[in-house]
Amino acid sequence: MQLPGGENRGVLYILDELLKTLEPSRKNMKFFPEEILFVPTTKCNLKCPHCNVKQSDELMPRSLALKFLKDGKRQGINKIGFTGGEPFLALDFLINIVKAAVAQKMWFDRITTNAVWFKNRTALEKALTELYRAGYDGNLSISMDSFHNQKIEKVLLFIRTAVKIFNRPDLIFLVYTAGDDNGKTQQKLKRLSALLKTKFHKGYLKNRFLFIKTLKIDLSPVGKAETLANPWNGHWFKEDYCQGPGNIFYVMPNGDVYPCCGYATDLDIKRRLIIGNIKRNTVSEIMQNVKRNRFVSAIFHSGLSKIRKRLEDRGFRFPGKTSSHCYFCYYILTHVLE
Repeated sequence: MQLPGGENRGVLYILDELLKTLEPSRKNMKFFPEEILFVPTTKCNLKCPHCNVKQSDELMPRSLALKFLKDGKRQGINKIGFTGGEPFLALDFLINIVKAAVAQKMWFDRITTNAVWFKNRTALEKALTELYRAGYDGNLSISMDSFHNQKIEKVLLFIRTAVKIFNRPDLIFLVYTAGDDNGKTQQKLKRLSALLKTKFHKGYLKNRFLFIKTLKIDLSPVGKAETLANPWNGHWFKEDYCQGPGNIFYVMPNGDVYPCCGYATDLDIKRRLIIGNIKRNTVSEIMQNVKRNRFVSAIFHSGLSKIRKRLEDRGFRFPGKTSSHCYFCYYILTHVLE
């Protein structure tokens, strides 16, 4: 069955139809970001096979980030975090933004790191001490799985040094991706646990002096990772209006803002997910842009499930069912809208 105007124009027609059924009142909008997630740089010392981020030397302008931070605070955003690339490769940015956030009485989520970015122990201790003295009191989240080819001994040094400087046994999170070579990932975690002299349980590594939570996330088979897992696994995703990876201001080094952590933000489809740029838009303007972006607005008003159902009701057939809402979003952007 042919959709009105062909598949491309047809899905846009359906999105418009969905939005027309919504009241334009603020109470119906499910996009209320409570966090700014800064990507100060896309530079990284690792090259992981599942990562879609294009590495470059571009650094987010500190002055613009500070301005956006203050604007966000005025609009009720109280939490910030950092990811990358490798955010510790933009240490001056980290320290300055942390100090500004402390002055604004904001609180911190986490800094996502590969934990092996430093050249030596001296550089590691210096960076973590600066971060501690700046007032950072969030978590340090280490990405560690079969994709990240880190030396375990270096990760071990990072953990021990960070916990000692911050004097916090619960400082570290371990985040690992499931969906490719899980056996190797589990072996790495067990080896790290043994070196830390902790008990390795499902959900945490623990002893008298450490409590490290572990978090498993499903591999979202988009971009480079599309060949690493079966995207059509026979189960439809549970609708959450992208609360898991989204409902944030995800700010890239060039100032572009996305509504989610952006598994696909550095792919060619990224233009459809952009909701603003901190070089030219205020927080209020970006919120208005969300309403104007038909695809993003439909996700946060109606949900991906309703988009799927409307497409199927009009004869569109998907190759199967996927439990990954990120992959479904990616599929719509690459196979339906394109």
